Amino acid sequence: MPTLSIVMPARDAEQTLPMAIQSCLAQTLPDFELVLVDHGSIDGTFSLMKKYARRDSRIDVLKKTRTTPFATVANLAWQESRGQLIARMDADDFSYPARLQHQTRFLADHPEMDACGSLVRIRKRRTHHDQDDGLSEHEAWINSLVTPESIARERFVASPMVNPSLLIRRSALERFGGYATADWAEDYDLWLRMMEAGATLGKVEKVLLDWFDSDTRASRTMDRYSPDQLIKAKAHHLARVPLIRQRGVSICGTSNVGKKLARQFAGNHGITVGAFFEMSESRIGKPIEGVPVLPVDALLDSPHRVLLGAFGGPEGRAQSRALASETGFTEGLDFFCVA
Repeated sequence: MPTLSIVMPARDAEQTLPMAIQSCLAQTLPDFELVLVDHGSIDGTFSLMKKYARRDSRIDVLKKTRTTPFATVANLAWQESRGQLIARMDADDFSYPARLQHQTRFLADHPEMDACGSLVRIRKRRTHHDQDDGLSEHEAWINSLVTPESIARERFVASPMVNPSLLIRRSALERFGGYATADWAEDYDLWLRMMEAGATLGKVEKVLLDWFDSDTRASRTMDRYSPDQLIKAKAHHLARVPLIRQRGVSICGTSNVGKKLARQFAGNHGITVGAFFEMSESRIGKPIEGVPVLPVDALLDSPHRVLLGAFGGPEGRAQSRALASETGFTEGLDFFCVA
């Protein structure tokens, strides 16, 4: 029985699947199986999977209909696998040869960790967009998050883990119920549920995956990965924080993110939004949907709700953190950065 299973769901991926499969088969760690799941492809994906399986006994192929929820497909992949360690892989990415060797050693050296990722290199495979689209900044940000503390701290800014870089213990997937069918990204939802329950996630501090950005990538074509759905995910999981349920929130910044979170809290979760706090004089004193907009100097004398830092960008988050620290808030307890 293999100690590790690589699981790779795929849909309509015949152009990129060979590269992804070959990168898995070239791993320097020999003891693994590769479970491929075709998600109702209408191109040659399933035929390619079967072709590779005929050549290599380590490969198993499964098939689900196109209407099957993706979370169900992702769960089938690991549930039908046999390894005690589960490596996620996407059909349009590339794993470096020593990826699994480094990650299995990392989890062996850190038995307290439930899962680990790695650093990634973002590569473009897009035909209509030459601009960077913030990819360099995102790569630098996500690669800066390597410790459990930094990953947990930034979890409401964006997804702090790259799903196809993941190596997770089967016991953790079983404990947390695997992927859930939600209105938002199933991988991000899993990380948030895990960290809410105290799970620890880390990263190998080596680039072990090329993460491709393309026009057909699911995060660019499917609604559950859209910015508005991710705001809903953040509001849903923030609303589960006991102190937020007890005290409500105040929001630093009147950015679109802050406004959308406030609407989600009030409309869908019954969470009180006490005030917005702003540095811009032109915005102070102009209520947003009945919620007062106050100067940041008023924060110290305001009711002590949980503070959400929604000033935009890295500089804005630094300002939010400085303000929270100066006014007696503790990040991760009664203060969170959001984006």
